[in-house]
Amino acid sequence: MILGFKPQFKPLILSGEKVHTIREDKYDRWKPGIKIHMATGVRTHDYECFCDKYTCVSTQRIHIVRYYIDQLIPYIYINYKPFFFHYQLAKNDGFKSVNDFYNWFPEEEFIGKIIHWTNLTY
Repeated sequence: MILGFKPQFKPLILSGEKVHTIREDKYDRWKPGIKIHMATGVRTHDYECFCDKYTCVSTQRIHIVRYYIDQLIPYIYINYKPFFFHYQLAKNDGFKSVNDFYNWFPEEEFIGKIIHWTNLTY
């Protein structure tokens, strides 16, 4: 199945720095064993499948919630359990900082899946 990425993530995937991706999965399509075709420019003339050597190893449910109590306080739950290693999650998802990660998911609430193509899980 095709996974579209912004061009800035291509070198991070190819170098092994980005080891998973976080996606909304309304129809529960991502499951272990599904072949991943990583691409940029999906649905455009610039389409490029740059990596097709990975398979979905596992998925985990992720829930990102932001609470406002005098300031923005983000919480992350993975498989319904609080997760406190925000920097490690952001780094493994290809971001330079936790702020960059949170800016990528600007909604007050995000529910989706972490799609793993390595044996890493949280």
